[in-house]
Amino acid sequence: MAGPDLTLLLVRHGATAWNEGGQWQGWTDNPLGDAGRAQARALREELAGQTFDAVYSSDLTRARQTAELALPGRALRLDARLRELNLGDYEGHTLAQMQAHGGYAGWQADPWAQAVPGGESLQDVAARMRGWLTDVQAEFPGGRVIAFSHSIALRTLARDLLGLPLEPQVNYPIPYAERIKNGRCMVLECRGGTWRRAGANAAS
Repeated sequence: MAGPDLTLLLVRHGATAWNEGGQWQGWTDNPLGDAGRAQARALREELAGQTFDAVYSSDLTRARQTAELALPGRALRLDARLRELNLGDYEGHTLAQMQAHGGYAGWQADPWAQAVPGGESLQDVAARMRGWLTDVQAEFPGGRVIAFSHSIALRTLARDLLGLPLEPQVNYPIPYAERIKNGRCMVLECRGGTWRRAGANAAS
């Protein structure tokens, strides 16, 4: 039986001080904290012995540092399209601070199509992530690729590829039921042009 057209490991970066403090970070370029570095080193043990045709990372420091610790010595392909949702006016805000902002309700009316005040919509993120993936598929048909990115960006790509529904969440502004913990991953496979989840989800 033929193998998958492409196997894609999608890794969320390790934790930063803002993650631990409940502050939302989009394009703010924060480094890993002590816990995040430990998460990346633990991931190194899980990835030991696995082979990849290419290693991609968001150009933001927290993702790049996670990749460097998890796969030391591997050449990284940095790509800004793998960045997190640009949170615009909400960079560094806690959820309560976001909710107190005058533009929050308008954004939440349709966060897929409506941009964060001063930032991006989820649809914007899906478009750039899809553009990145199109390039990967063209270069590595039948390949095995790993990408270090960010929680919302990765879930947006998965939602787009798998046709998952938007599900508004209680006291959480992103309409996805699934979460990805820091330093964890999901695996997707493309077979005959159709994407599906592969194996157990390491994010659980």
